[in-house]
Amino acid sequence: LAPLARGDAGENPYTLHAQLQQSMNDLVGIIRKAGEIEEALERLAELKSRVRNVAVEGHRQFNPGWHLAIDLHNMMLVSECVARAALLRTESRGGHTREDHPRMEAQWRRQLLVCALDGADRTAVTVTSKQQEPMRSDLLALFDLAELEKYYTEEELADHPGKKG
Repeated sequence: LAPLARGDAGENPYTLHAQLQQSMNDLVGIIRKAGEIEEALERLAELKSRVRNVAVEGHRQFNPGWHLAIDLHNMMLVSECVARAALLRTESRGGHTREDHPRMEAQWRRQLLVCALDGADRTAVTVTSKQQEPMRSDLLALFDLAELEKYYTEEELADHPGKKG
């Protein structure tokens, strides 16, 4: 209820939302570079401090500004997770394109980047790498070998029926 209690003595949630959208669009968009992602993380840190002082006018009954004020906390966390993971992933694959790392790299194929919240207030975002479990051989066999060869290593495809025949 804090955003309602501040009245108009704080930050406007619509302004912060627009700035968050613009920062993520401009700096962590479809094609990314390390310097831009680092700049986005700086902007996100500044926005995170401002989100703590968000204020809305009106009552609790159907108040879109209040809903946005509450949602901004989660939007900030997700944005920071995306930016931190994008900075760590030094390759291009699928919807993640790094202009400074344009190729797919075999060592990243089975790496997952996992975001978590740390700290007493659970607002500190950390990203750790975790090894992905290999695909079961019966499921691997369902895919066309030529398509899999674009993404998988020779070692990973050794048990594919198409390699044995």
